[in-house]
Amino acid sequence: MSDHRKNESGSFASKRCPECFTQLPLDTEICTSCGMKIGKVDKYGLAKKPVDWLSYVLCLLSWVGLAVFVWWAFF
Repeated sequence: MSDHRKNESGSFASKRCPECFTQLPLDTEICTSCGMKIGKVDKYGLAKKPVDWLSYVLCLLSWVGLAVFVWWAFF
């Protein structure tokens, strides 16, 4: 449990996955336990979740496609 606490310099020795709370080295980008992409460590020792831009773009394109279809079909 002491692995994720701050050391003398004020930085963390490891980080925890925000999904499964597995202790990971600081340079890890993908959790070895759950396979989730993780970012840098925050002030509490948890790894930050990166923004999934692909999902946002696909959602926006889906709404635009629906609007175009409704306009084409009913107007």
